[in-house]
Amino acid sequence: MTIAQIKYFVTVARCLSFTKAAEQLFVSQPALSRHIKNMEEELNIQLFVRTSNGIRLTPAGSSLYVGMLDMYNNYMEMVQKAEKIQKGLNGALKVGILDQTNVADFMPLIYADFQKNYPNVDLWFQEGSFKYLLSELYAGRLDMIFTLKFEIERKESIIYQYVSRSKDYIVMSRFHPLAAKEKVTLDDVKNETFVMISEEDNPESAPLILAICKEHGFVPQVRYAKTLTEQILWIEVGMGVSILDSRCTLKMNPDVKFYEIDSNWDPSLVVAWNQNNYNPLISVFLKNMNQVLGLENEDIHGANLDI
Repeated sequence: MTIAQIKYFVTVARCLSFTKAAEQLFVSQPALSRHIKNMEEELNIQLFVRTSNGIRLTPAGSSLYVGMLDMYNNYMEMVQKAEKIQKGLNGALKVGILDQTNVADFMPLIYADFQKNYPNVDLWFQEGSFKYLLSELYAGRLDMIFTLKFEIERKESIIYQYVSRSKDYIVMSRFHPLAAKEKVTLDDVKNETFVMISEEDNPESAPLILAICKEHGFVPQVRYAKTLTEQILWIEVGMGVSILDSRCTLKMNPDVKFYEIDSNWDPSLVVAWNQNNYNPLISVFLKNMNQVLGLENEDIHGANLDI
């Protein structure tokens, strides 16, 4: 039995007239009568009693009508819901944000505008480490992530777009002896302990920092933190210096000093997603974000994806 047959039966049962039902269904009356007759033969059930005054449902037909009506209405609701999801008007979008990253200057604007335009979309956010965000992105448990460009630009199947350009800084507690200086360079910190995030959590960061130190003629003493949160804590308590980007929440701490440097990598904030994730809300969110932040001219980088 097809959905079309169910639709024909429900309509005839509601109208109790082949003529009226045929008009509503935009089919000829003989064709509709033939569909109902075929349905009765397929089910081996008489659905209607035909009289000189019209038609009426048999007891079996009445029972089937109640069940078929619920089935057909549920089917139509599911189709309409699926159509809305396909168009990006319904559904859910899960967004990850890198731990200790300041997004307070733009994310509330994006969220408010998105909720206004797409009130039926469940949009939620989650913080996480480099490793966690990437793992969840590949697993499909996150649809998009806000992270640093150098961390994801060489990852397979990952698409990204710039959100905010950032710079790198030498970072230290304001109680560090060097913090009294107006300017601090890499040469000034060659004898300092560097606090870095472990390669287990972020395989990109430490090698990049070690490489730029080597270019300046030294190999630093290193203390590895398990997470970005732990790395920032160690900097705050004065356990060493580090190199961090300007989006780091530590930048807002008056007890921490930031000294700008030229690095060999791009620490800019990007939004990234997996090209194998076909959630239509990804393109909807991206378009909405670009309109709010004036980023319509930003290019998409990485593998090909229809936006």
